[in-house]
Amino acid sequence: MNKKCLESERLFLKPLSFHELQYINNNDLNKIETSIELESILDSVKLAISKKLMKMQNINEDIHEWYTYWLIINKENQKGIGFIGFKGAPDVNGYSEVGYSISPNYRKKRFMTEALEASINWAYRLQGAKGITAKVLKTNVGSIKVLNNCNFKLVSSTEQEHNYIIKFR
Repeated sequence: MNKKCLESERLFLKPLSFHELQYINNNDLNKIETSIELESILDSVKLAISKKLMKMQNINEDIHEWYTYWLIINKENQKGIGFIGFKGAPDVNGYSEVGYSISPNYRKKRFMTEALEASINWAYRLQGAKGITAKVLKTNVGSIKVLNNCNFKLVSSTEQEHNYIIKFR
């Protein structure tokens, strides 16, 4: 794995290049170095990637990792099993929103909790980052559990979703 990868007990998190995101968006998965489990590329993931590509067209390479998706790679089989990423560099208050998705084949096995913990640790070390926010549909019980496992606190709710935060300092 390249030096930009994050590592946890069972996972590598690799920041995807702009071109790799384009390949995923265009179903050119054979052009990506790491094999990605097809079940991890849900319609919602493709929609999120297309939005992310629009946002990333003119960003500085120095903040690429804040905008891209990181491929969640299972160390055991070296397959991409999901995606995690921020919706941009920290705002004026020092917060960035996280989003993530994992193949149904890897749910309820704490892989997403492990990936989110690695992302939190990465963001914590960066100057200017004061915390992470997350929005989750009230019906998404699995995602709510992941946020609770990672010590996010529920701060508000709308009719459809919950808003969470984890503060660093």
